[in-house]
Amino acid sequence: MNYRYLVGFIFMLIIVISCNGISGEKTQPEKNISTVSDLVHFVDEAVVYSQRAGKDSALKAFADPNGSFTRGDAYIWAYDFSGINLAHPFHPEYTGSNKLSLVDPDGLHMIQLMQDTALNGSGFVSYKYENPLTGKTESKLAYVKRVDDSWWLGSGIYGENLSIPDTIPESIGTSLSTTVDNAVRYAEKVGKEKAVDEFNNQSGSFTTNDSYIFAFDLNGTTLAHPFHQDKIGTNESTFTDVNGVSIGGEKLTVAKEGGGFWYYVFDNPDIGNQPEFKASYIKTINNSWVVGTGRYLSDIPVNFSDENREKLVNQVHDAVSYVNEHGKDAAIKEFNNPNGSFSNPDMFIFAFDLNGTLLANPYLPGLVGENRLNDQDPYGKYPVKQLITNAEHGGGYTYYFFSDPGSDYDIRLKLGYTELAGKDMIIGSGIFPRT
Repeated sequence: MNYRYLVGFIFMLIIVISCNGISGEKTQPEKNISTVSDLVHFVDEAVVYSQRAGKDSALKAFADPNGSFTRGDAYIWAYDFSGINLAHPFHPEYTGSNKLSLVDPDGLHMIQLMQDTALNGSGFVSYKYENPLTGKTESKLAYVKRVDDSWWLGSGIYGENLSIPDTIPESIGTSLSTTVDNAVRYAEKVGKEKAVDEFNNQSGSFTTNDSYIFAFDLNGTTLAHPFHQDKIGTNESTFTDVNGVSIGGEKLTVAKEGGGFWYYVFDNPDIGNQPEFKASYIKTINNSWVVGTGRYLSDIPVNFSDENREKLVNQVHDAVSYVNEHGKDAAIKEFNNPNGSFSNPDMFIFAFDLNGTLLANPYLPGLVGENRLNDQDPYGKYPVKQLITNAEHGGGYTYYFFSDPGSDYDIRLKLGYTELAGKDMIIGSGIFPRT
């Protein structure tokens, strides 16, 4: 065979394979979605694909019954937040129609319920629906997730008595918020003084082997902590963890918004006070004091070395200098270039305006131009709000979960750092833990 012809043929073959991959068409058999964990990962994958390929390309892929987002009896569907169907591989006649009035055999307004769930970030909905493989109406558990302020995605698995694992982020977030809600109701019933005494009691009703309630005031002074009595009365507003994340600053930021989730590394009393990643939820009572609880998540690595954190800060400093030297427009163009000088998959520059609109992300171009202020990560944190707050206060670190382009876009813990460039541009970068 002619050598030049062979080289040309191989080159064209590579292009065809690459195009198939980005179009969402099947290039190899996909694993069936058989568990709730598979389902969550499947929807996460579809959301990230939307962020990479853009909305139009993603909807085309989701509507294809033979595409890579149709796997056995699991498939992706898409709706906007007015109830209009945007894509459905087995009901193309739905597209463009408002389906909020759609009910299952038990009268459940399933699309309305899914939409309400997606408005809160993500979650599960149980209902009955036709299985495209059997043609029968069966029990189904759906997982839905917000893409941005305008649309959401969902998928589901069929089966009776499907249970949601207590180890997935949504379950953990729900458990934490439920525990805190119970503590708030107790405090409102018995009063602050009695409630604080109960929260400080290691043998009390709110303290178990793996859970307890802590409390602090809006100045950051600790009011209750059953396993750290020495901290009571201490102001911890300036306290930071081993990676430089401001525990005290973040909890006060969240508390002043009424409550929410935030993350940090803290000593775990169950393993000899060794530091572990912790997800916590807090709620403010009467605009004067705060109660919260958390869970240690030992399977989440937090090995961010001093060297990598220094590189992270220097990367952001260099990007701010680039903005000052070349101007905002030229900088945004460079930051969005996946082959640019700021676009290493392990540590790339992103940019926001002060309102939360994404200006640059070289690996998720489908997000650029969208407002991300209401983004929630899997456990319920609003990362963009904290990234902006840190920048406005002179720069700082925060943890959040985000897709990792260096690890096939899996959702992983990220340590982000942001600063202001000029008066109206947030410059940031982040690192993922590497083993």
